[in-house]
Amino acid sequence: MILIIRFLLIYLSFNYHTFALDLPETAPQGSLIIGESSTADMILVDGESIKISPDGFYVFAISREQVEPVNVTFIRSNEIINLEQIFVEEQDFDIQRIDGLPEQMVTPLGDDIIKRIITENNFIKDVKKIDLDLTFFKEKFVMPTDGIISGVFGSQRILNGIAKSPHRGIDIAAEKGSRVIACNDGIVIHAENDLYYTGGTIILDHGHGVKSIYAHLSSVDVVLNQQVSRNEIIGKVGSTGRSTGPHLHWGVMVFDTYVDPLL
Repeated sequence: MILIIRFLLIYLSFNYHTFALDLPETAPQGSLIIGESSTADMILVDGESIKISPDGFYVFAISREQVEPVNVTFIRSNEIINLEQIFVEEQDFDIQRIDGLPEQMVTPLGDDIIKRIITENNFIKDVKKIDLDLTFFKEKFVMPTDGIISGVFGSQRILNGIAKSPHRGIDIAAEKGSRVIACNDGIVIHAENDLYYTGGTIILDHGHGVKSIYAHLSSVDVVLNQQVSRNEIIGKVGSTGRSTGPHLHWGVMVFDTYVDPLL
């Protein structure tokens, strides 16, 4: 091959990794693909340019909603040197319908609450856009706490006939106060004790738009701009924000595209 690419393809199955020298022909919805190229000076994913680190690493996500094949173009000196296509495997995400709930459990009430939600959501949107020149993402990720998986990626609830956003991470049920560790090396780009939906919340940046989020924490034990190491304690499990019991919500994203973090 003209271009040798090393990919780490993260599949939607617990603790399962596949390594390959070539771009995979298929990948499930919600996959994270990390690659390395010593030849291309530009890579386009579905026509959009993505960052390549000085040592040739790059990363992109296949979203939960992606159904069409992903087209990857490798360019050097303004010439296309390789074209690849990944066919997307559609997943059977759980849909749960719950009717008869009190209205306040479905739609937040009150102007003050709505204003607060809008303000917090806009801030988080800006945080997601951060694009640090780090390559921590290429190292192994670990589970951030011990417990029972009580909520899976991609599932969706329809409450009183109103479709809510698909679950953007996993829920790990654990005792309040259980330690939460960094899933990888990173920089703290958000540390907040009381967001409306997610309560105590930490977001770590692992480079090139890859971020991990830890929500409903009873204790936030890091500060903004702090560098943390994989396995370092960053907080404690809680039930803050919109939560019905102690658990950690853990999400992984590339900018605003969430992927399955069970890997």
